[in-house]
Amino acid sequence: MNDTEMEKWLAERFRAAPNPEPSERLQQVVDADRIRAGAPRRWTMPSRALGLSGRRPVLAGLVGLAATAILAAGLLTVVASRLTRTPAAPGGIEWQPSTQVSGFTFALGPYMASAGGRLYLVGSIAVMGGSYATEVWSSADGGTWQRVAEPLAFDKSRSGFAAAGISDDGNGGLVVVGSIGSAAPMAWHSPDGRTWTAADVGAVGSGELRGVAARPGAIVAFGDWTAPVNVGGTAGGQTANQLGVWVSANGNTWDQLILPDSVGYTPTAVTAWKGGFAAVAQKSTGASVSSLWISTDGRVWEKVPADIAGFGATAMAALGDRVVAVGARLDSKLGMMPASWSSTDGRTWTESIASTRDPAVMFDDVTVVGDTLVAIGSSHMIDEQRVLGVPETTSPTPPESVWTSNDGLTWRLLAEDSSLNFGFYLNTHVASLGGRVVVATQGASAVKVLLGDLVP
Repeated sequence: MNDTEMEKWLAERFRAAPNPEPSERLQQVVDADRIRAGAPRRWTMPSRALGLSGRRPVLAGLVGLAATAILAAGLLTVVASRLTRTPAAPGGIEWQPSTQVSGFTFALGPYMASAGGRLYLVGSIAVMGGSYATEVWSSADGGTWQRVAEPLAFDKSRSGFAAAGISDDGNGGLVVVGSIGSAAPMAWHSPDGRTWTAADVGAVGSGELRGVAARPGAIVAFGDWTAPVNVGGTAGGQTANQLGVWVSANGNTWDQLILPDSVGYTPTAVTAWKGGFAAVAQKSTGASVSSLWISTDGRVWEKVPADIAGFGATAMAALGDRVVAVGARLDSKLGMMPASWSSTDGRTWTESIASTRDPAVMFDDVTVVGDTLVAIGSSHMIDEQRVLGVPETTSPTPPESVWTSNDGLTWRLLAEDSSLNFGFYLNTHVASLGGRVVVATQGASAVKVLLGDLVP
């Protein structure tokens, strides 16, 4: 979904959405902004999850970096946040001063994955001509980072590769997936994060890879592509956009498969878990309906019979025997609220609702740290005037929210922390490194990284 399609979708949602009463806290913010801007009182509820599960570009004006800056080498500039911190309560997270990657802005990413005791961060920078330049950074401790990919590592065979996800390969290496525009799915494999080889994904037709997950002996990339529609077991002459998985044992050669009953879906997330692999996608008809697919080996897939209405997924993770999809559900009062669905067999799924301090909040991402799920989320309020193309001012946004769960069913909302006030940026992800929580977000001119320790 490109920017034009996104704005059109949001505009249609605003016209059709109910107009619930805002909370007291929200109304205070709106009133303050109305006084400054002279705008009429209003508040709106966009949903990046509920229908916007494709790429997550940062706001317009933040991208467009000179090619000379892309090739600049060096270590991260460490910038300690000067904030007054209160020690975290038991069960909370003690956040450390932040680190910033200076000198560029990711239009796509940052995405993170651990391999070989190190954390890797990948993202793509928008350059002139509508193309992208992709970079990989690495850290052993989450505090000091260095660019590790060779110059032009992802520009050897084709130009403009845009990253959409990264994973370990189940054998100490790494896999990065994405596409050339929306026309060519691509995957890259590396044994060390430095040298990268374009994989043979065997794709015919247009499409994109949106995510990747691995377990020992199997790697699964998840995406969509335009292919002949299968009718009665035979591919006919009609083509349609369908969900696909690309399966590999080594990250270099991939087999392409079409997921059953997947015409008209947008891929959202894929994960490995004890039962094999699980993937979630959303119907692209505008309805807030998500569907799930499961596989024991990554090659034979079945669709979970029951769809999930009113839920938009953003990410997946596994904790013990349970696989969890996080995102948001529609709510008549708050617009949307953080929600998750989880299962221990892949076929029967249970909904969980998380507490929130603000309206229009959703789970943005989730990871496993030790034996705990850690999710991060934000308020996705957007002034209706902006979506409809009318000049406006953006109201202040509250800090990111963080939740933990020890079972994948119940979520604990942690105390608000001002160090997590990232402003209105959508590209925020969470990962783990050596038992620590790592949050990375794209700011106006740098990637901001925060480390946190779970407090017993």
